[in-house]
Amino acid sequence: MVTNQSSVKKSTPIPAPYPQYSPIVDRDPVHWPHNARVAVWVMVSVEHFAFGSPGTALYPHINQQPEIANYGWRDYGNRVGIWRLFDIFEDLEVPVTVCMNADTIDYYPRIVEHVISKNWCILASGLNNNSVGHSQMPLDTERKIVGATVNKFKQHLGRVPHGWMTPNYDISMETYNIIQEAGLRYTTDWVNDDQPFWQETANGKLLHIPNSLECNDHFLSFAARMPGPEFAGAIEDTFDQLWSDGGKSGRVMAIGLHSFISGQPMRAQYVRQFLQHIKKREQVWLTTADAIYDFTANPETWQEDHDW
Repeated sequence: MVTNQSSVKKSTPIPAPYPQYSPIVDRDPVHWPHNARVAVWVMVSVEHFAFGSPGTALYPHINQQPEIANYGWRDYGNRVGIWRLFDIFEDLEVPVTVCMNADTIDYYPRIVEHVISKNWCILASGLNNNSVGHSQMPLDTERKIVGATVNKFKQHLGRVPHGWMTPNYDISMETYNIIQEAGLRYTTDWVNDDQPFWQETANGKLLHIPNSLECNDHFLSFAARMPGPEFAGAIEDTFDQLWSDGGKSGRVMAIGLHSFISGQPMRAQYVRQFLQHIKKREQVWLTTADAIYDFTANPETWQEDHDW
């Protein structure tokens, strides 16, 4: 069949919302504090899923309303699982980046109080995990959502958070201009690199700190259904490779955890296991996303905050 080329609708390519291709082998070496080969930041998500709305589901076929099974599984994370993880972080003296919806301030004040008391890094992540994705929002709506998120954290923390993670990675082409305009300094949305990279926005420079889809319990334990030993082994293997790579130029390793996945009794011991594996190695900077931003932005004047 011959197609009339003039009748074929051509789509307009969408430019990637970050700088052009940059091979890691062509960059100047990255030097982390303490002569570290790899900067490891542990992110635990504290999320609010409104009752009666869709969310991460262990049994997606259970979807009648009111639906209590998957909601209860998620709610376990905030009631029980998060405290199990907090105990591990505190026992091992691991600094934590807490990726948090602003609505958690209203719904889980006990968690928020604990995070603040430990001086852990708070990464703003929208109002809740049931919001319409940013890609579907009118520009004015997106600006209002970001503003409401930032203002709620500012009222409670006394400052604007430094970092942002878009819920469900669902950005628009204007998201980074909007969050920069709101006073945020970096994102953890991108999983395309092992080193931070800058982006020029309409409101200044914005840093992207590498995250990971694979080194994340949502993929390893929830999607891939790895048993605990394999879950820990995958994270240890990732760390070992990045540590080796870091002999030439420093790397970043993000470890993503969810309280309703890694906070389950069957998995918590393996979180402890891989963190102990990482802590045994020299030339490692166990840190937070805020500290990675601070060092990358101001390496000459940077001073480590040991309050955690």
